[in-house]
Amino acid sequence: MKKISRILLAIGIIAIVIFAAQPLWRSNSFFNPVHHTSQVKKKSITKKKKKYVPTWGYPFKRLYEKKNKFKSGQKYGETDVLRRTSPKSYFHDGYDFGFSEVGHKAVLAVHAGTVHRVHYRAGMGLYVWIISKDGYVEIYQEGFLNNYDIYVKKGQHVKLGQKIGELTGSHIHLGITKTDKHYIDKHGDPCGNWWKNNGTWLNPMKIINDDLAKAGKHYQ
Repeated sequence: MKKISRILLAIGIIAIVIFAAQPLWRSNSFFNPVHHTSQVKKKSITKKKKKYVPTWGYPFKRLYEKKNKFKSGQKYGETDVLRRTSPKSYFHDGYDFGFSEVGHKAVLAVHAGTVHRVHYRAGMGLYVWIISKDGYVEIYQEGFLNNYDIYVKKGQHVKLGQKIGELTGSHIHLGITKTDKHYIDKHGDPCGNWWKNNGTWLNPMKIINDDLAKAGKHYQ
């Protein structure tokens, strides 16, 4: 009788163990715990491409809003306007923004930099000479009729798009070059080699447009 009781007890214990273990048998993790952890899908991490921020811009707000056509004589490079007779030259060392295209409006800094000089020179008129950290030089000339038309002074840092003055004359001539001695004449003014297409002067609109295009901005 005791023997039968022990057998029944043993059978009961085995049944309890089997019943308790049943959920584990149904789970794959009981046999393959690694497979269980791999069920969590890893989200693919995609790096967001940094948006390009322009470092150049137009000298007038209207150029962002309206496409303007400029005459040959206003553009950089060889033009149809005789600029020097001896030696003969048709080369234009910058870009002219006339009031008929941009209005008598605020002149904006096309590139960040530090004002190197504000001065008057015959043939240039009042001008603002800015030198940038990356070696570029920007000269805004011929468009300011009075000293109070210029809002910046020597040593002042200007940001891209900052108002540096007001166009009160017929046009602003914008010249852009790199820091070297060739753009400075013997009097210390930034107008050396203005009539020579020798690489001293650069195309302002190309520099500005190329930079704005990188950012997908509207450009002339």
